[in-house]
Amino acid sequence: MPEELFIIALTAIVFGTGFLAFLFWNIFSLIRRKIDKDAAKNQAVDPQFFKALGEWKRSTEKRLTNLEAIVTDEEVEDIKIGSTSATGEIEIEDETVRKKEDTKGGNLRNMLNE
Repeated sequence: MPEELFIIALTAIVFGTGFLAFLFWNIFSLIRRKIDKDAAKNQAVDPQFFKALGEWKRSTEKRLTNLEAIVTDEEVEDIKIGSTSATGEIEIEDETVRKKEDTKGGNLRNMLNE
């Protein structure tokens, strides 16, 4: 093989490889730009969404405060009811009351006494 033909073949291989690398690089960069463009487009959020989100947050907070107020009111009523009935003393029933309940049968006091 003459030297001139070898140099031409080697030069063609080097330039062909470089040209193919250049084409692949450009194709992949175009694909990457398209993907980035679509991602940026999806990330752009409508201002109405933020407005609706703010309104939803305010309404949810209002509902929570209403529920908390209801629960605290019920707890205060339970405390008041409990404090009026509990005098701090233990009440002992008469034995006649206990014997009357014993005749009914199957109540909780009988089960506990056993």
